[in-house]
Amino acid sequence: MPALSPTMSHGNLAAWHVKVGEEVKPGDSLADVETDKAVMGWENQDNGFVAALLVPDGSKDIPVGAPLLILVEEKGDVAKFEGYRPQEEEGGAASDSVAASASGAASAAASPSSSSPSSSSPARLIGPAAARILRQAGLSLSSVSLSATGPKGTLTKEDAVAAVAAARSGGGSGGSSGGSSGGSSAADPAVTASSPSAAAPAAAAPKKKAAAARAPPLGALPAPRPGAEFDDVPHSQMRRVIASRLTASKSGVPHAYYRADADLSALTRLRASLKKKSGKPPSVNDFVIAAAARALRAVPELNVSFDAAAAGSPEARPSPSASVDVCVAVATEGGLITPIVKNADGKGAAAISAEVADLASRARAGKLKPEEFTGGSFTISNLGMFGVSHFSAIINPPQAAILAVGGARHEAVEADGGKRGARSLTFVPRLALTLSVDARAVDGDAAGAWLDAFAAALAEPETLLQ
Repeated sequence: MPALSPTMSHGNLAAWHVKVGEEVKPGDSLADVETDKAVMGWENQDNGFVAALLVPDGSKDIPVGAPLLILVEEKGDVAKFEGYRPQEEEGGAASDSVAASASGAASAAASPSSSSPSSSSPARLIGPAAARILRQAGLSLSSVSLSATGPKGTLTKEDAVAAVAAARSGGGSGGSSGGSSGGSSAADPAVTASSPSAAAPAAAAPKKKAAAARAPPLGALPAPRPGAEFDDVPHSQMRRVIASRLTASKSGVPHAYYRADADLSALTRLRASLKKKSGKPPSVNDFVIAAAARALRAVPELNVSFDAAAAGSPEARPSPSASVDVCVAVATEGGLITPIVKNADGKGAAAISAEVADLASRARAGKLKPEEFTGGSFTISNLGMFGVSHFSAIINPPQAAILAVGGARHEAVEADGGKRGARSLTFVPRLALTLSVDARAVDGDAAGAWLDAFAAALAEPETLLQ
């Protein structure tokens, strides 16, 4: 398993792009790997032929450094690895890591002509969760009768649970119950483990239209069937890391929140003018990034990081960032990723627009390099285009601040009627802003100064173009 991010310790193999016997060259895509940051393509580095795939699609929690495939220099050597099985762990029990999956994968590769087994087929593949359940119950593959109901003869978590339940009740067969009955109880924590043979990772799921993501009316929801079973959908590697980091941030970082509005009147007029000239002006979000970068240059107290490990020491203090590198939150199929616009304070909205479009496209395709989404000194999360009016974002440590951008709204403002003294109402477009800061690193006066600088920059959008 390659280390595709600096913080990666385990990864999931989402899907292979090669087959046994296939010739590969440097730069060819071998597989999609789900890291702690994103789903990324794993590129080949050598010329050769694929002799064996040691883990099946969907394998989870594979440690960095574990072997995933075998490449040979000559095509004639591929046949030597037919039926290859990696060494199992001492004691003969199936591992909850690579070895168990690899053994089954090699067996499957050696018999490509075999069809999918029936619901009572003997197990040829065993997933990590199933192996874990058997091991924690003190059972081995040879000590119980197992029936595999998963794809390609995979022993699923439910199959293992049924086998454990049958063994505890004195029954001989481990036939699958097909659900959570049998051994699925609070007293058996192993049952909650997820299987690599479950549904494909979120990043591999087909793309849905944005409208389809909205919840249907309550009246359109089907009534639940009596005794209907639930679908146990495991967290992706990215979602687990996101959950862990956000929990640590929210519980360990003292968040302070500052709300303000920015006048979009000048920006609205400028974009309308640019649209008539070029047809496609930079988006409001592009101008937001440019304005945030200028504000960070003007108020460097927010362009800092804070070392949580040193929080309790007298030497603990904010560390200034050498450059203004703005992270932009991008939603992907697998979760949220934050590619970085580096040295954003030296770029105009037009250049930022092209760069963000490229970063977002490659982020959704899993083609970002680790250095393109790791680090950064400040983050922007914009949900205004989804109809969100206000929200508060959670800081991404060690950064000390994040800006949450809500939707634009029109606010009635009383206008001066001139010499006659008559007054009238005009409607001004305003952008809702919530700035979250680490109170250990950023004081309230600095947060207020930054919001003022940001709003002032948006009020003069012509200065942000180049």
